[in-house]
Amino acid sequence: AIRSHLGPRAVAKSRSRWAKEHFWFAMVKAYLRYDADRSVGVITSRECNVVLDHSGKHALTGTVEAISVWNLRQGALVRDLKPSKGFEKITRLCLKGGEKAVCAAGYADGAVRLWSVDDAMVLQTFQGHKSGVSCLAFNGTGHLLASGSNDTDIVIWDITAEAGIARLRGHVDQVTAVLFWEGPSTKRAESSTVSSARVVSSSKDRMVRIWSVELQICLQIVAEHQSEVWSLAFNKTQTRLVAGSTDKFLRMWTLDRDASGDDSDPLAVFLGAVPRPNGQGSAVGLEFVEPKGAGFEVLVCQGVGRSLEVFRCHDEADVKRRQKRRKRRAQVKKNKKANEETPNEEQLDEDNAADDQGDDQHRAADELAELPSHRLAAKAVSMAWCHATGELLVALTNNELEVVKLSPADPPDSLSLGRTGGVDLPGHRTPVRAVAVAGDDSLLMSASAESVKIWNTSTGRCVRTMPSGYGLCGFFVSGNEHLLLGTKEGNIELYDLRVAELAQQQSAHSGAVYGAAEAPDHKSFVTCSADKHLRFFEFTFSKGKHESIQFEEVPDKAIELPDEGLAVAYSSNGKWVAVGLLNHTVQMYFADTLKFYLSLYGHRLPVMAIDITTDSQMVASGSADKNVRLWSTQFGNCHRSLRAHDDSVMQVRFLPGTHYLATAGRDRELKLWDCDSYELITVLKGHASEILALALAQDAAFIVTASSDRQMRFWRRGQEQLFLSEERAKEMEEQFEQEVEREDVSGATGGPTEVVALRPSRRTIESVRTTERLIEVLDEAAAAENEGVGSASGDLSQHPCARVVDYVNTLTASNIYEVLLALPFSHALRLLNFICSFFEAVSALPGGKGDIKGLEGSTSKSRGAQTRVLSAVATLETPCQAALIATYVHHHELAATPSARALLLRLRDHMRRLLQTEKDRIGLSMAGFAHLQRIMRRSAGKMGMPASAGPAANAKLGAAKKRKRN
Repeated sequence: AIRSHLGPRAVAKSRSRWAKEHFWFAMVKAYLRYDADRSVGVITSRECNVVLDHSGKHALTGTVEAISVWNLRQGALVRDLKPSKGFEKITRLCLKGGEKAVCAAGYADGAVRLWSVDDAMVLQTFQGHKSGVSCLAFNGTGHLLASGSNDTDIVIWDITAEAGIARLRGHVDQVTAVLFWEGPSTKRAESSTVSSARVVSSSKDRMVRIWSVELQICLQIVAEHQSEVWSLAFNKTQTRLVAGSTDKFLRMWTLDRDASGDDSDPLAVFLGAVPRPNGQGSAVGLEFVEPKGAGFEVLVCQGVGRSLEVFRCHDEADVKRRQKRRKRRAQVKKNKKANEETPNEEQLDEDNAADDQGDDQHRAADELAELPSHRLAAKAVSMAWCHATGELLVALTNNELEVVKLSPADPPDSLSLGRTGGVDLPGHRTPVRAVAVAGDDSLLMSASAESVKIWNTSTGRCVRTMPSGYGLCGFFVSGNEHLLLGTKEGNIELYDLRVAELAQQQSAHSGAVYGAAEAPDHKSFVTCSADKHLRFFEFTFSKGKHESIQFEEVPDKAIELPDEGLAVAYSSNGKWVAVGLLNHTVQMYFADTLKFYLSLYGHRLPVMAIDITTDSQMVASGSADKNVRLWSTQFGNCHRSLRAHDDSVMQVRFLPGTHYLATAGRDRELKLWDCDSYELITVLKGHASEILALALAQDAAFIVTASSDRQMRFWRRGQEQLFLSEERAKEMEEQFEQEVEREDVSGATGGPTEVVALRPSRRTIESVRTTERLIEVLDEAAAAENEGVGSASGDLSQHPCARVVDYVNTLTASNIYEVLLALPFSHALRLLNFICSFFEAVSALPGGKGDIKGLEGSTSKSRGAQTRVLSAVATLETPCQAALIATYVHHHELAATPSARALLLRLRDHMRRLLQTEKDRIGLSMAGFAHLQRIMRRSAGKMGMPASAGPAANAKLGAAKKRKRN
């Protein structure tokens, strides 16, 4: 009656008014959040290289977003190095020399992180590239790191200072290789410092460039290639440079650090090209190695094929001998043309480098000679050499590691290459097409084209590997001791997990078996196939001494489908069987009589997956049209069509006992839906490629997804509650943050264009948030200064100036430039004022005459506390650096502001005085330590002398000192 008189809108208003009057509020529905857990199945990614530690016992590989450390002898995973946040793929690895294992990792978002391999923690993070890192290299001492990227830039990082020092620009395409050139110099003894550092880089723009890190300029451009350059390598003495490209030639240059670099005296002189007779595709890897016991250097070339090419490097004597042979051969050819006799012709060997000119000019073919190549198990991705073991580690495209041993052979100038080990069990060779969880949630099944593997869900270890057909679907049979698998060949295979063997195989279909579903009573199952048939099978259990399970097809119980069946599901009450077809429909049949029940129309592309709720009231179907449709099992009406994914929907699964739906698609996302309210609960991101399979635990405690890159991820349910409003706000914030990181918008930064373009770092979300917090601190400090807060109380720690400087000291060397670059000019000027006041107070500390403005009224008792507080925060490095950066970024505005000139003059005077004092203090400390070191050496020398030889030894020491003074 009320509804009819007032209408729905008035009823809603009256209810809202009643709720406010009676303090009654509707409950907000909460969900339990799923978080990313471990990932298994990937041994090495195709997008990342591999490295070996210095002992050769452990291999480091990129496994999508983590660094995996493998024990090569045991073939087992030791640990994973993975950041707490983010799922960016690792694109490059580089190991730093030294006793402690430190690995630099480049990521697809342009970040570079330094990892402590033993402690599994991030030491430093550098943000300097806009796209994926393509190459990394440490210098000899490990103090400098060079990173090249797809954004065509090269950034040099100072590991000690934890900041970027140079950005090298010149390439117009992806940087493919970068190396530090620290070769010998005959004119001067140079140390591995920034002033003497040089970098050699190659790119897909067909150029090889030699750079000066100090001057940040290109010293020489080498343009000898006609195609993309993919790899670079130095010999041991760094006097030879070899480059590999997409053609079947290796090009060599001789290097001279003392050259001027102009056209008449180049740094690199081209020697020639060496052919790759057995080469397959681009030379993506080059490495000069010294096999144990060989006595000569070897160049190993890795292409994109299955062959590993080996070239012997000849020494100077061998080169001269080969030059004489070539000269003699040229003379023979010349005599042939003149119809003259050639008495020594039978002593000459055939040589591909011989030509008609035949002079004694030095050539690349004289230094490199091809040796027999090695055939790998699959195509190679990358390689790494270990000098300690004399072994080569090769990563293969089939998710496998192969260890190749280089050992001397007969004749003495040759080598033998053979496989000595590898890692292949903890992953599939081909993409994972099906996953299933056991009834007790203890085991996980994964099927691919070559095998089926059983994993322990608690530890993530592979416990069984069984060769199989191309598995497309499967499930654990009741008891969890047997496994049923449907294959692409049309076979149904039953495996006994106790002995890891095939127990039964039956060719049930003439086409691929795309779906298999177990009946609710666990005594039978049904399969659908590309042969347009739905077939039913029963299990037979034999009891006795050896219990076994067999299956057999139920005679005269098959349904001919109107089109190929792609997915099948049983209802929990055992009443219906639903099958998704290639003709875009879902057909439902009675399970007992096999009579047709419903046909569900609505999809515009083939139905890829279907599932039915536990209460058998709702059917969910996922299609290649990117939609998920929810149907009623009573009348076949469509409740709702959800635009679920940006690509084909591959899997749909209802969480047991609920109307919550998990969907996975080719857009690499896993989504959870509330099918009662038709709302999206959350989006789980982490996969780097399309998701092909999905499985749930019996109580939905975890979800398992498998993708085409062979990775299987676990998503575990936690105790944290999730609210839809907060989740939508979080998604909106992520979209805003992506816009904040953009620097291609005009006026995105406050500084001049050259200040923004040439800096070695880049803007990140963390730097923007830090800038926002710094602005808040400056505003609070300015308001407190105007109100006199902190000055009247005499507590120096609450003084606005102390609070500002205290926050500035929290800035790190890696983000301080980006933080101050985004700071507006008004706040930068305010920051300079606070820093200047801080310097004035620090300068007045010894005499006590230069209190901070507003502290004149403090008592003598508080003077000691004030001095201690100032001394605690008086770290000059970060405030001085902040003042210099802010002045550099806003120098145009400061020059145009009359009031800022006096501030800059005062700031300059105080900084010079304080820094000179600090310099004197450091010099005095160094002199004191040197004196203590000399005293300790003398004491150690006296303690190590024999008692009887004391006077004689002292006399000899005095005579040596006298000669040294003379």
